[in-house]
Amino acid sequence: MRRKTLRFLSRKALGGRHMVKRELWYEVQSRFKLKESKKSIARSLELSVQTVRSVLKQKAAPSYRRGPGKRTLLSPFEDHIHRRLAALGYCSRAIYEELVEQGYTGCYDTVRRFVQPLRKEAQTKATMRFETPPGRQAQVDWGQCWTLISGKRIKVHLFVMTLGYSRRLFAKATWDERLATFLACHEEAFEHFGGAAHELVYDNAKTVVVSRDVEGRNVKWNATFWDFSTYYGFRAWAHRPYRAQTKGKVESGVRYVKRFVRGKAFESMAHLNTLLGRWLATVADLRIHGTTHQRPIDLFEQERTLLLPTGAKPPYQVRERAVRYVARDCMVSFETNRYSVPLRFVGKPVEVQCANDRILIFHEGSLIVSHPCCTGKHQSLVDREHYTGIFYGIELPSVRMLAFDHALPLCSREEVEVRDLAFYERLAQEGGAS
Repeated sequence: MRRKTLRFLSRKALGGRHMVKRELWYEVQSRFKLKESKKSIARSLELSVQTVRSVLKQKAAPSYRRGPGKRTLLSPFEDHIHRRLAALGYCSRAIYEELVEQGYTGCYDTVRRFVQPLRKEAQTKATMRFETPPGRQAQVDWGQCWTLISGKRIKVHLFVMTLGYSRRLFAKATWDERLATFLACHEEAFEHFGGAAHELVYDNAKTVVVSRDVEGRNVKWNATFWDFSTYYGFRAWAHRPYRAQTKGKVESGVRYVKRFVRGKAFESMAHLNTLLGRWLATVADLRIHGTTHQRPIDLFEQERTLLLPTGAKPPYQVRERAVRYVARDCMVSFETNRYSVPLRFVGKPVEVQCANDRILIFHEGSLIVSHPCCTGKHQSLVDREHYTGIFYGIELPSVRMLAFDHALPLCSREEVEVRDLAFYERLAQEGGAS
């Protein structure tokens, strides 16, 4: 019976004089476990016996250590990148533009590859949970979910407000996330809780924040929303962009409400909200919360009397607003209809509002026109006084103006005689003959 032998890599096959130490350790250990003598191992691998003994004394293979990296064009600027990245929102393009001003001659891709792992590390850093006292804070957010309403698959929008201390929820399903809907949901939430928290936390939706800088210090609020917050007396706070964990309590609440809505069928939006309200009272308020380990309805008793009272205030009147530029015919469009404006505002921006069946038109905060709302669509309401000063042809007082009926649909110009073209040809021939 022929004896099978094991073939091992020679020192030359393993890389010659500069053989990787980790591979050498495994090679020596495996040969020694197969009862090969130390001298035989040293002879076959062209090592000294002392080297083989040293390798066998090591209990584990030596770990790989990366040597110092090669200096690149970006190396002199690495300290500056670490100092400025957080302030620039980990934006590769912004830091690249700064480096170019400081003399960096490399390409943008080098900067992007350097910044990418730093951005990822910053996004995964641990955060500390922030708890608030009773009545101090509530968090607000929207969620979207597909469900069946009247047999049709429809995307519904879920408004959720979570009280920061008790974790008690209010939720409402809506058709959209428009500003009027947003504020109406707030008022229903205030009624549900019996008041408003002193501080409400939001993301940077356009219904709340119009614009802000990268660091979040200069915030331009939506004017109507800011007026709403002033009306009810709460302080609005918009968290920094890309920091959703700042309002993690309501983020969890949105996911919790979505689990109720998904997979169910509802007869109408009203039916959905009726069942949602029942679920909030019988399930969400009575569950043992995973963080507080208490029922939200029990903790709510400690902050009920600390909320801002809102019940005595009449509902906030939300006006539909739109910014328009006055056309050359002194008209502005609003909801398919057109309304006249004094001619001196042609080409200027105006704000159109609808309130109490009236169309109010403002310029730089001052009311300039008030029209009754058109009852139909694609209609025009004009005031003849708005066109005083418009003349046809040469601008002379003797030339007759356009005439309009006050606040009636636009009428046509005064009728003129219609002549055949041959009449003008005959006049031209007579003039040439003379």
